Amino acid sequence: MKRLPLVAAAVALLSIAGCGGAADSGGETTTIKYGIYEPGADAGYLLMAEEKDLFAKHKVKVEVVRFKSVQQAFPALLAKQVDIVQGNPSEALLATEKGAKLKFVGSTMPGQNYGLYAKPGVADLSKMSGATLAVSTPTGLPAVVAKAMLLQSGVDPSKVKLVNAGGSPDRYKSVVSGRVQAASAPLDYTAQAERDGIKVLARAKDVVPDFPRYALITREDVLKANGDQITGLIAGLVEGIRYADENPEEAKALAAKTLKLQPSDPMIAATYKEFHEGGYLALNGEIPVKQIKYLADLQVKFGLVDSPVAVDPLVDDTYRQKAVAKLGEVPSSYYGAAK
Repeated sequence: MKRLPLVAAAVALLSIAGCGGAADSGGETTTIKYGIYEPGADAGYLLMAEEKDLFAKHKVKVEVVRFKSVQQAFPALLAKQVDIVQGNPSEALLATEKGAKLKFVGSTMPGQNYGLYAKPGVADLSKMSGATLAVSTPTGLPAVVAKAMLLQSGVDPSKVKLVNAGGSPDRYKSVVSGRVQAASAPLDYTAQAERDGIKVLARAKDVVPDFPRYALITREDVLKANGDQITGLIAGLVEGIRYADENPEEAKALAAKTLKLQPSDPMIAATYKEFHEGGYLALNGEIPVKQIKYLADLQVKFGLVDSPVAVDPLVDDTYRQKAVAKLGEVPSSYYGAAK
């Protein structure tokens, strides 16, 4: 059976979701189902709240649900199979345009950690016209961020052949094998690229700094029924991000355990350094509003919508503010905060 396009499938699920939500009613016994994509070498940051049981500290019971891709995560959110997801705002904007009642309530990693890997023969990003580029689906993050980088560099994205090469590891391997000339993938592979003779052609943060990575996205009904629990979830996540940033050895050990690698693996150290020094983190859970508006405009340029989705009505910062009030605010390290 053919898979429906993401947004069509997600919106269809709105009509069959039923009356119940993922969170059970009952005050303190409520369980919040929190959806995330399967973590990579950034797991030391993204899973620290769960590892340290920080959700319980903030009086919220959380079930972390892992998804392989956005094609699973957003339909699950709209079908009320999970209550909140950590995902790219682009898909939330598209779902909202089709009638979904969603809110942006925070973030963990607003900084975009993608890059383009290429064979040495590709001189720079501006020389990509006519090249083959490994992505996933045509509207998925690897394709959209790559198109944005190409457009910003003066390259018509339609002049680059996009090849669906699967998940991040497979996309990177497709460059190494010579199947494609370049690939859009996370910066997890920078250490491996040096050994493989593959160059990091460009980092998204350097080319399209307003292109965000993650936001915390939930439904309006969840906020009405379980607002205190969402505040506790955000507090736990933010405290986990801070803890990982202050305790590198524990964070690297958690990432290694998650990926079944040795802590000494170069990927673990390189990825931690990238996140620690690169300004990707939301140490106060800040919502990247300016960057989400950039995405809304970009969707028009790419022909995904006729007019940009209004972002301000989708932002509810009250829960994040309450969460940070519990923890105390710290100086922001996000590279997009001052832009």
